[in-house]
Amino acid sequence: MNRQQLIKRMAELSEMSQAECKRVLAALENTIAQALHEGETVYLPPLGVFEVRHHLPRTGRNPQTGETIEIPLRTVPAFKPASTLKRAVSS
Repeated sequence: MNRQQLIKRMAELSEMSQAECKRVLAALENTIAQALHEGETVYLPPLGVFEVRHHLPRTGRNPQTGETIEIPLRTVPAFKPASTLKRAVSS
């Protein structure tokens, strides 16, 4: 399902217009992104948790040359699904 299909399905289920659903989805995306940027964790109990994970710097190796390289700190967004969502998918 792509973004447009999601908006269309949301509009059908909520009896809102597609334009309204598009604005709601954009607001949700922006709110989650801003919260993660500020270091907050976003809990959505029926879906899961959006959080920021930090991958510490480490030493790696270039597979082509065998040269040792330093891999810098990385901060990435992550999603951990709730158990209810896991059960819904596996059923």
